[in-house]
Amino acid sequence: MMFKDLKSLEDNEKILKNDILKVLKKYAKNISVFDIMNSTSRFRDTCKYVQDEYKGHFDDIYVKNFYMRIKDIKMDENRYDGHVNKKLFLKAIDYFQKQDEKREYADDSSSYRLIYYLICIYTTFVLDEPIHHEGSVFPGHEKVKYENSVYYCPVKANNSNNPKAVCRYCIAKQG
Repeated sequence: MMFKDLKSLEDNEKILKNDILKVLKKYAKNISVFDIMNSTSRFRDTCKYVQDEYKGHFDDIYVKNFYMRIKDIKMDENRYDGHVNKKLFLKAIDYFQKQDEKREYADDSSSYRLIYYLICIYTTFVLDEPIHHEGSVFPGHEKVKYENSVYYCPVKANNSNNPKAVCRYCIAKQG
């Protein structure tokens, strides 16, 4: 599985962003348009109880800027400078793997979960961007913002200890 391939990077002296991207591309190529459509549909279904005033934001932000990132991973031919914090990266991969193993729903499709982890790892460790795209709207009309070269998320502090959230590894600061 992808986690095993990512953990194997620990044998390198430094974990390069390009090496992470190479692993992500390997797994992203197995995600079809049909998988993305199913995941998008499933996401929309889980949002049926979201207040109407936020539903449009969710579609714009999450579907366009989250699920469509699979295409970005597949097509990304950039050469990324530098490496990641090895200890933090490996800790995150362990966390994601444990989170995946403890998933609540036995019927979670593997492609749905794979998309989720591909995006989280890509944005955080390759792009140095927050998991929720800049402009993502949260209750209270608070948004993820980018100011003075720092990303700020209005809900990070409330979710950093949530075992179902990936906020603890997101680069955004509370704000």
